[in-house]
Amino acid sequence: MRNSKKIRIATAGSHGTGKTFLAKKLARRLGINYIHDIVRKEAVPKGFEINENTPLEVQLWLVMRQWELERTTPPGWVADKCLFDYLIYGEIALKDAKAKKVIRDVVLKNAKYDYVVWVPIEFPMEKDGVRSEKENFRKEVERRYKNLLKKLGVKLILVSGSKKARVEQALRRIH
Repeated sequence: MRNSKKIRIATAGSHGTGKTFLAKKLARRLGINYIHDIVRKEAVPKGFEINENTPLEVQLWLVMRQWELERTTPPGWVADKCLFDYLIYGEIALKDAKAKKVIRDVVLKNAKYDYVVWVPIEFPMEKDGVRSEKENFRKEVERRYKNLLKKLGVKLILVSGSKKARVEQALRRIH
């Protein structure tokens, strides 16, 4: 394993898959920083719309805020979400081709992770009144996400099963 004090780990997958639980546990077990979920911790309290209709201004803010946190959080860290998330959601929600290109350029230039842990849809989503509860949307995000990462050649650590099992699988692969 690379020096865990310098490692950059991203969790990836559709919304409501358990990325937050996994990221927090990995950070704690590895003794490294945790980059919080900006959607829940920052965007929702500001009253931003977060779903399949997220407006351009919010989508741009999300990608730049994630970029800022990934750039300024001292390594090692585990990110609850990653830049790829905002590329996928922007591709779905935005109509403006120029805005999509800007987001794509920012993400592809700056998404630099030592490990990307893929968290698939395995359980019903916990409803929180914020994220889209449309199962078709959730599955479309997952489909596009997997296609993007495959196209980019991103090597994934696939975790599956209970929340605890996922943590142990990720730790084994990282070590």
